[in-house]
Amino acid sequence: MKWYADTPTRRVAQLFADLLTVVWVVGWVLIGRFVHEMVSALALPGEKMDAAGTSLSERMLEAAGRVDDLPLVEDGIAAPFTGAAKAADQLAAAGEAQVEAVAGIAIGLAIAVVVVPVLMWMLVYVPLRWRFIRKATSTQRFLEAGTGGDLLALRAMSTQPLHKLVKISDDPVRAWRDGDPDVVAKLAALELRSVGLKG
Repeated sequence: MKWYADTPTRRVAQLFADLLTVVWVVGWVLIGRFVHEMVSALALPGEKMDAAGTSLSERMLEAAGRVDDLPLVEDGIAAPFTGAAKAADQLAAAGEAQVEAVAGIAIGLAIAVVVVPVLMWMLVYVPLRWRFIRKATSTQRFLEAGTGGDLLALRAMSTQPLHKLVKISDDPVRAWRDGDPDVVAKLAALELRSVGLKG
């Protein structure tokens, strides 16, 4: 696999783009973590409500038990304490539900903050990089096999701008058909430069 161009300028540009991609992804992950922490802080009132409700419920049930144990006291006297404990349990449940809701929102927002910009960048960047890698790798294989000159010259005639072809020959197609080694070499070099490789 040919990951980077041979030409220094293009190789530096590719390395910079790869580094920028890593920084982009890491940056958005850090922003996502920050958003998660900020939204998660909104769960603090719910946590306090849960803790207060649980503590109040335990104390009311303890008080109900002690009142029940008192001599000369009717059995129904503990009912208000038990009712208060049930109300405190509902308060604790509401606090817990708030904490769970905030946690879900925090995770969802953090994922959205990271995924949307990273995915948008990757949808543009990855196909461009993959196209270069595929093209450079196949071109390199032809060069290594020693059969790439004619094929690269033919490709240059079909993909390169006409003003560049005219600088090589007034009739590059005829020169290629006639097997002119100088024109074929120049056309191949032109195509290699456009790919970012050296012959």
